[in-house]
Amino acid sequence: ARFVVGAFRADVARAGASTSAEVIKLVMELSRLSPEFEALWQDNDVVAHGEGIKRIHHPDAGLLAMEFSSFAVEGRPELGMIIYNPATPDDAERLRVLLDERES
Repeated sequence: ARFVVGAFRADVARAGASTSAEVIKLVMELSRLSPEFEALWQDNDVVAHGEGIKRIHHPDAGLLAMEFSSFAVEGRPELGMIIYNPATPDDAERLRVLLDERES
C-alpha cells in the first residue's frame, strides 16, 4: 500500500495536478474511507516506479521476465514511454524463437 500511495503522489506531482480539484476530492474521499490511506498520504512519501521487472505469461513461450524502464515525455505530462528488455539470456532466447516463428 505504501508503494501505491507513494507512486500515486509522484504521478500527481509529475502531472502538475497537486492543486487539482479532482485530485483533492479523490484524496479526501480515500482518506475518509481508509485510515491507512490517510496515514500514508500524510507521510508525504514519493515513490518513483520507473524501473523494475514484469513477468508475462505467454501461451507459447511460458513465463517471460522483462526488465522495464519508464520515462516521462518532457512537455507532455500525460504521456510516458516504457522500454522493455529481456531480463535474462534465457528470456532473450525465447523471445528470439517467437520472433523467428512469426517471420517464417
